[in-house]
Order: sequence, then C-alpha cells, then structure tokens
Amino acid sequence: MKPAARSGVVVLFLTFVIVLLIALPALAYQYPLSSSDIRNAYLLGYAKDQNTTSFFAQYVTQLPMPETGPHVATIALKTPYAQVVELGQSAVNADVQGAEEELANTKFPLLVSVGIDLTPTYPDPPITNPASGSPVPDFEQDFSIELFQDGAKINAQSTRVNLLYSEGVGNTYEVSGAIIVLRFDPEKVNPDDEVIVKVHTPDDQHVKATFDLGHLR
Repeated sequence: MKPAARSGVVVLFLTFVIVLLIALPALAYQYPLSSSDIRNAYLLGYAKDQNTTSFFAQYVTQLPMPETGPHVATIALKTPYAQVVELGQSAVNADVQGAEEELANTKFPLLVSVGIDLTPTYPDPPITNPASGSPVPDFEQDFSIELFQDGAKINAQSTRVNLLYSEGVGNTYEVSGAIIVLRFDPEKVNPDDEVIVKVHTPDDQHVKATFDLGHLR
C-alpha cells in the first residue's frame, strides 16, 4: 500500500472512532462530579430543549392509578448530575464559569422523590381542615420508602415532605397530595449496579421502580 493510501486509511479510521465515541452514551453515574460534568450538566439544563426533556424522562417512573387508596403517581431518582441539570434549567442567564466555581465543592446528595396524590378513598376520613397548617394525613408516617441495591438496604440521611395544593372553593387551597424526598449519601451507591425504590402504602400497596445507574448520569 502506498504511503498516501495508508495515510488516508488511518485518517478514515480515526474519524470513524471519533464519531463512534460521540455517538456512545455518556459515562454512567459517578460521584463526585468533575468540572466538565458540572459544565455539561449545566448547559444541558440551560438549553431547555428536547434533549433536556429526554434526559429527565429517564429519571422518572410514572405509575397507574390504583382501584382504591392513595395514588403513588411518580417515583424519581435525582443523581448529583441531574440536580446540576435542574440548576441550569432554572437559570435566567447562563453563567457556566460561575456555576463551575460555585458548584465545584458542593456535596450533592442522591435524592429519591415520591409523588403522592390524594384520592376519594385516601385519606379516610377525608381532610376536613386543609388550612390547619400541618401535614394531613401524615405522609411521612403513612408511607414507607426504601432504597435497595444488590438486595441491601441503603439508609436515608433525612426525609422531607412537600405538600401539594389545588384550588378549592371560595379562593381557598386544599391539600391534594405531597412529594416525599429522601436524601442519601451518593458514596454509598455502587455506580455499576441498579437501584430499586420500594414504596409501601397504608392500604398495603407495594410499588417499586428500578433505575439502572449504568445508563444514568
């Protein structure tokens, strides 16, 4: 083979390798985040386009309405990378360098978010005083939410309940559900294995969602 022809083959091969690498999915879940991770995640969120929507779709499992009892509507996993994407999505003006500097030493948790909707049969009896200012029902006590990996339970560091409201009668707002957020240590998670979120409801529903960290950031 002539030198010129050999050179052409090498260039063609290298071009093929570069295209292949670009086409391959990004590296799997990892922590802590590198500077390039923060930059790429922030820009992905700031784009607010179809790529952003497709990214978040991987992290949420939608669940059907049960015949009775509360509706566990969604189970979501929020990795540190996904949380930076959210920050970029909420940014009014893109400040990539500022985001890199500000978030470089941030200790991001791994978050599990479970959306609960009230139904005609939950709670029973129904809420009679939605303006009481306290969680009615007690979502944190009523729902058991656990994270498992390879059969072993990973203990949550904390739990937070965010109440959801809908417009009621006479310009009032009524509790319509809640989002229960559990915080986990991301270093306790094996980045090469899937995690399973299990939810046990007060009427003995067993709901779960599986997330493969090998295909998520």
